[in-house]
Amino acid sequence: MTDNAIHFEGLKKTFRTLRGPVEALSGLDLQVKAGEIFGYIGVNGAGKSTSIKALLGLIRASSGSAWVFGEPAGSLKARQKIGYLPEVANYHEFMSAAELLRVHARLAGVARAQVADRCRDSLEVVGLTARQHSRISEYSKGMKQRFGVAQALVGDPPLLILDELTSGLDPFAQRDLRDIMLRLKERKITVFFSSHHMSEVESVCDRAAIIHRGALRACGTIAELTENRERVEMVWDSSGVEQPLPEIPDSLPREQVDDFLTLALSRGYKLRGLTHKRTNLENVFHDITKKVDSEVAACSPC
Repeated sequence: MTDNAIHFEGLKKTFRTLRGPVEALSGLDLQVKAGEIFGYIGVNGAGKSTSIKALLGLIRASSGSAWVFGEPAGSLKARQKIGYLPEVANYHEFMSAAELLRVHARLAGVARAQVADRCRDSLEVVGLTARQHSRISEYSKGMKQRFGVAQALVGDPPLLILDELTSGLDPFAQRDLRDIMLRLKERKITVFFSSHHMSEVESVCDRAAIIHRGALRACGTIAELTENRERVEMVWDSSGVEQPLPEIPDSLPREQVDDFLTLALSRGYKLRGLTHKRTNLENVFHDITKKVDSEVAACSPC
C-alpha cells in the first residue's frame, strides 16, 4: 500500500459560468501521509471544497490527477476507502441513531452479519452508545456531528474526510470532536479535515496545509509552518505627523519590519516600543494569504 492516503498532482478545475471561466484550482500539489491527522486551511472560495469533491469523484478535474491510497479518485476502489462527513449533513431525524446507522452501514457495503458489531463500535468511538436509541431530532448540534463521524466510520474506511467538522459548535463540543480525532489516529485511520479554527488545527494535527486562490501555499508540521516567522509588535506616536500612513499595523512579520520602519520614521512617526513575539498559525495564515493577494493585485490590469 502506498505511503500516501491522498495525493493531488497538478490538479486544475475551471468552471464555466455566464460571466466567463472561473479557475477554482490552479495546479494543486499535495500529499497526505497514511495514518496522520491533516488540517486543510483556506478561506471560503480558496478551493478546499472543489478539491475534496474531486477526491470523492463528485466532480471531474479539468486536468491533473488525484489518488486515494494509490487508487484513482472517483473509482470504486477509491470510494470504498473513504468515509465522508460534509459541512452540512441532513439526516432522517425521525429515526434513532442506531436505526439510521444500520442504514448507513448497509449503504457502505457492510455485510449483514457484521452490521451490528460495526454500528456498536462506531457509536462507542464517538461516545453515543448511551443515546443510540434517541431520535436524531433530540440530538444537539454537537451530538449530530458526532453521529456524522459515526456514519462516516461505520464502513471501516482507512480515510475520513471531515469538512468543517466543528463549525458553529460550542467549545465543549469542539473538544469532544478533537478527542474523537485523536482516538481515530490511534486506530491508524487517516483524518483529513478542513477547519477555520487555527487553534484546533494546531492542537491535533500532525501536519497542515494552507490553500489559497486554488493552489498550495504552505505545508508542513505546525513547527515547520511557524518557525522563522517571528512577528514584531510596534507602538507608535503619530502626534505631529503631517503625512499619515493609511495603515499602521500593530505587528508585522520580521522580514517586513525594516522597510516599514524606514517609511514610518521618514513620515515623522516616533517609535515608542518594539517587541519580538513568537507567531502562531493564524498569523502565518494571514501573512501568506495577504502576500498572495497583494501579488495578484500587483499583476492585475488596472
